[in-house]
Amino acid sequence: MNAEDASVRMNCHQHAIKDFDLQLEMNDLEMNMLKDGSGDVLPYNESRMDDLEQKKLKLLLGKRFHQNATHAYWYYLEKASK
Repeated sequence: MNAEDASVRMNCHQHAIKDFDLQLEMNDLEMNMLKDGSGDVLPYNESRMDDLEQKKLKLLLGKRFHQNATHAYWYYLEKASK
């Protein structure tokens, strides 16, 4: 791998992070739609809320992977430039 490859890969991971942020925002919006005016989850929405909380966890794990990969390529580029 060279610096150009590392830069492209780092950029791809950064794009993935932006996509994960959008998915997390959409998930949060959907979670909020399951609540009543006082912020409590409506009883008939509890199962869907559980599903969305699990989805949020998976999205955060995916985002963490891409963020760590971005940092790894950044580190490689820093070392390669010295």
